[in-house]
Amino acid sequence: MTASAYIARILGPILVIIGLGLLLEGETFRAMAGEFLRSAALVYFSGVATLAIGLAILNVHHLWTRDWRSVITMFGWLFVIGGIFRILAPTLVQRIGDSFIAHQRWPIMGAIITLALGAFLSVMGYRDIWEGKRRVHHRASAVKSSGAASRSAKRPRRKSGETRSGSYRA
Repeated sequence: MTASAYIARILGPILVIIGLGLLLEGETFRAMAGEFLRSAALVYFSGVATLAIGLAILNVHHLWTRDWRSVITMFGWLFVIGGIFRILAPTLVQRIGDSFIAHQRWPIMGAIITLALGAFLSVMGYRDIWEGKRRVHHRASAVKSSGAASRSAKRPRRKSGETRSGSYRA
C-alpha cells in the first residue's frame, strides 16, 4: 500500500464522520467551536497537534502530481500552516474563528465540504479493495523471503581455493 492510500484511508473516514456530525448536529458543533475558541490553551494545544500531524504527513508524502495524491500533500501543508498560526497567533485564530462560526450557513457548508473531501479520500484510499485487487500481506512476503534464506543457509560453504566441483585449484 502506498503512503497516499494509507493516509487517505485515515483522513477519509475521519472527515466523513465529522461531516456527518456537522450535518446532523450543526448547532451543537457551533456551540463546541465557540467553547473551543474561548480557550487559548486549547487553541495552542491544537496548534501543536495539528503541526505535528502536518509534518508527519509531509515527511512521508510530499508529492505534487497531477492526480488525487496532491490532495494529501495539500492537507499536510494546510495542517502545518494551521498549526503554526494557532501556536504563534492564537488570538488572531480566535477572532477569525468567531467570525467564521457566526455565519448562519457555517454548519451546512462545512458539512458539505467535509463530506465531499472525506468521501473522495475514502474512495481513493480503498479503491484497491473495491476494485478487487489483492493486497500483498506482510506475513506472506515475510514467509517467502524466509524460505529463500533457509534454502541458502542449508548449502555448505566452499573452502577457500575450492572450485564448484569440489576440487582444489593449484
